[in-house]
Amino acid sequence: MKDKKRLIVYFILDLLSAFVAWQIFSIIRFYIFHSTTGFSDLSTFLFYPKAVWVSIFVPVFWVMIYYFSGYYTQPRRKTNLGDILNTAITTLVGVLVLFFLILIDDYPESPELYYDIILGFYIIHFICTWLLRLAITAPMINLQSKGELNVPIFVLGTGANALRVLGEFNKNRTNMAYKLMGFIRTGKTNIDMLPQEEILGTLVDLPALIEKYKVEELIIAIDSPNPDNKQSLLNKLYIYNLPIKSVASKNDMISGNVSLFSLFGIPMVRMTPLLMPVWQQNVKSFFDRFGSLVILILLIPVFIYLSFRVKNDSSGNIFYSQKRVGKGGKVFKMFKFRTMFSNSEPDGPLLSSVDDPRVTPFGRVMRKYRLDELPQFYNVLKGDMSLVGPRPERQFFVDQIVISAPHYYLTQGVLPGITSWGMVKYGYANSVEKMIKRLEYDILYLENQSILIDVKILIFTLKPLFKGRGV
Repeated sequence: MKDKKRLIVYFILDLLSAFVAWQIFSIIRFYIFHSTTGFSDLSTFLFYPKAVWVSIFVPVFWVMIYYFSGYYTQPRRKTNLGDILNTAITTLVGVLVLFFLILIDDYPESPELYYDIILGFYIIHFICTWLLRLAITAPMINLQSKGELNVPIFVLGTGANALRVLGEFNKNRTNMAYKLMGFIRTGKTNIDMLPQEEILGTLVDLPALIEKYKVEELIIAIDSPNPDNKQSLLNKLYIYNLPIKSVASKNDMISGNVSLFSLFGIPMVRMTPLLMPVWQQNVKSFFDRFGSLVILILLIPVFIYLSFRVKNDSSGNIFYSQKRVGKGGKVFKMFKFRTMFSNSEPDGPLLSSVDDPRVTPFGRVMRKYRLDELPQFYNVLKGDMSLVGPRPERQFFVDQIVISAPHYYLTQGVLPGITSWGMVKYGYANSVEKMIKRLEYDILYLENQSILIDVKILIFTLKPLFKGRGV
């Protein structure tokens, strides 16, 4: 079963368990607190109009709670303990919310019953939900113990650290979700300390091997204490847009400047930025699309006016689409109101400047207040972009940037944004050198991203717009 199908099964069973739990709770509530329900028979209590609507609303409410908690992501990384903890915490949150939404007015004359109601609802919902989840997670974990449905990983290195990783993996098997596919020579050691059958190839072979084994993570296990060696290796790995970790050195563990975790019983250092917590990613995605939909609807009069002005300003299309590189290196069409005369790039991609003669008279006005960017809310609605994230570039300029700054590929780990920390702090970049300089702010954003940071960036973006300081 593929990840998407497995998540659909989790989703359907969560809907079913939420419905069953609510019906069981309602039946028990009727018989135990019969005198407080106001109904003489169970069927009337269960099927009067309000009860029917609540029976539909409650399961939908629960799967929304689970979605925002991040439960419907990375199904092959689930554990039985993780399911118990997630179910326990989300059930507590959901029960309290539903109590105040639905149940709090049911027993105005017997408030002492509220504690029994909350506890009973919690126990019933937790048991129903966890048992059905266990029916999916437990068999999956059993298959993972047999080497199926794992997350495939490569280890970069063939020396002492690589041998340590192999030994710990074979000895502990502490995380069945991962499967160690093999090791890659990096040229950072002169002696292979691993059995030859464990070595799959060199860095030259890595692209083909990643494709062949469908690898999802990379682990650096070179022996060199020289940080430059590790960085030079990282520069070659960024292009794959995969999470990268490294076996922690003594300096890493005592520096206090890195985030450490354990894999296969070995301390590891994250070498690529840690994304927002999953629940924040889901909240951000929801508000990106919902907010964009609202903005597009509210700005219909503005779109009509700008379309009229663009059409009368110069000949050509109202909208301008440009291929940009987005998340995971995926190319998409980014939309803008046209601000230049038609055929302004006859010889290939060119960056704009402040006094660019290609810009139309009304185009200058739109750029000043960044009104030309408004169609990008459609890109956000489609899922190509986010409200906040590193600005996407054209492939022509990406190819030039990565020559000097291969860590640019890190920005492709998240959706690009209409605005960014780089745009706020640095502004428009009209050369590759300035793009690389602005990249420092985008990397800083990746290292510290959160919903709160996104809100701050949006606020800081609005200030120069109202003052007409756009490009």
